Amino acid sequence: MKTVQPKIFVLFVICLLCVAGCVAPPKPGSNGSTSYPGSSQSGTDQVVENTASTPLYVTIEPPYTTIAVESVQRTTVPVATPIPDEYMQIYSTTQYFSWNASSFSFNLTKPPMIINFAVFPENVTGTKTVSSKFETKEDIEVTYDRFSPNSWFEITVRDKNSGRVILQDGFGTYKQYSDDTGRDKPRTMKVIQPGIVKIDMAGNQITATVNVSVIKMGNIE
Repeated sequence: MKTVQPKIFVLFVICLLCVAGCVAPPKPGSNGSTSYPGSSQSGTDQVVENTASTPLYVTIEPPYTTIAVESVQRTTVPVATPIPDEYMQIYSTTQYFSWNASSFSFNLTKPPMIINFAVFPENVTGTKTVSSKFETKEDIEVTYDRFSPNSWFEITVRDKNSGRVILQDGFGTYKQYSDDTGRDKPRTMKVIQPGIVKIDMAGNQITATVNVSVIKMGNIE
């Protein structure tokens, strides 16, 4: 009986060694290994995220005008702006103006700078009483639908260093500009003076789309 117990103990140790030998840690790179973000694990399953950034060609500036800045809403109203191949668009925006303004600057080394814009003023509708031209007939009510007299937009191009106005144009009788919205054919301004120019855009009760382009060679490094 005493000789049986050591044999049982030896068999028990042999069984433990066999079980331990059957389990091995996974090798690096095998299906059982775990990789973490930023690790240098090689293999076809590795995914690298590539984020592209858009070059910024202009400098956003505080507006020169003293118009109080209110809430700004944005919408998407595309405007066809054909430009020659040698030009490059450096700025584009569609913005709603409500007695607010925005501005940017650009170092125009090689003129010209082409500014295309189109506007979408708010409309006012209503009825008004019109007196009859004939005394025997009663007055009649006429329905009207027209641009709001308070809708206006203005682009001012200045020399940034001196503040001198180089070019100015816009929309609306409030600012004594044309009532051409530029929707059929974009309105165009051409800056022919070199230097650091500052473009201020301001308006009220209006949505404006502005696209700015310059010659690639000599302006965009």
